[in-house]
This record gives sequence, structure tokens and C-alpha cells, in this order.
Amino acid sequence: MATSLQHIKTLDVNTSPTSLGVYVGITECFNENYDTYFVNVTKVDGNLAGYYLSLRFLDSGGSEISTSIYDYANLYMKSDSAFTELRATNTSLVGNIGFSGSGGLDVDQYDNGTSMYIFNPHNTDRYTFVQAQSSGVDNTPRLDAFKTIGVYKSTDRVYGVK
Repeated sequence: MATSLQHIKTLDVNTSPTSLGVYVGITECFNENYDTYFVNVTKVDGNLAGYYLSLRFLDSGGSEISTSIYDYANLYMKSDSAFTELRATNTSLVGNIGFSGSGGLDVDQYDNGTSMYIFNPHNTDRYTFVQAQSSGVDNTPRLDAFKTIGVYKSTDRVYGVK
């Protein structure tokens, strides 16, 4: 098992989804060398309404694992109102790992950042977990932030995220 920090992959995306169902995938990023991975996503461009980011894991063929085998919980923190707890079980994704911001494409002051840890993606005797935190500003302006934990309730290996 490797013991030091190692850069695995950089993905530069300069686009914004205009509707649900547009995804960015990171493939072939997990292997048996590590149990814990850190993923940092920066400059997620929003659209005028903003959108919430979700996650699915990928199988060995690069296909999304979309069966209802994920659970997640998050704390949704808005700067202008009470915090909200959200929970979901037996879903087809881990929801609310981030927010795009809602200032519009290429309006960088509203861009989002999401940081997450992924645990045990290649370990066949443990579930795969994700822990994420995110913040972004919408056009009201209001700061939106999430703290999320999710689990893929299978001991199958996963090879990427989407």
C-alpha cells in the first residue's frame, strides 16, 4: 500500500450543464494502491438557476452504477435561513455533493467548489463511502453550502465517478 500523496488525474471542464442528465466522468482513477482518495472540483460554472451536483460510481467497464443501492445524508446550509438536514436511502445516486452557483456561465464570482474523500473504492470486503463538502454563491446573493456523506452499499470494486 502506498503511503504518500500522489497526483492521479486532472480533469479540466469549462462547461455547464443546461439540463439534468449532463454528467462529467472521471474514469480509471481508483486502484488497489490506496484506500482513500481526495477529489477536488473547482470552478463549476452555474447557469441562471443553478443546479445541484450528484455522484454515481462507475464499474469496470466505465458504466454508471445506477441501481438503488446508495444512501446519503447531508446538511444544507444557507446563509439567510435555517439549516436543513436531508436524508435518502436506497437511491440511484449520492445527491447534493455540491451546488453550481447561479450567476450564469463564465460569471466566476458564482462558481462552486466541492472537495470530497472517497474511501475503499477498490476494497472487496468493505462498502465504498464518500464524504463531501461544498460551497457556492447564488445570484440573490446567498452562500449555499453542503456537507454530505454517502455510501455505495456493495463490496464490488468501483473504478471511477460520474
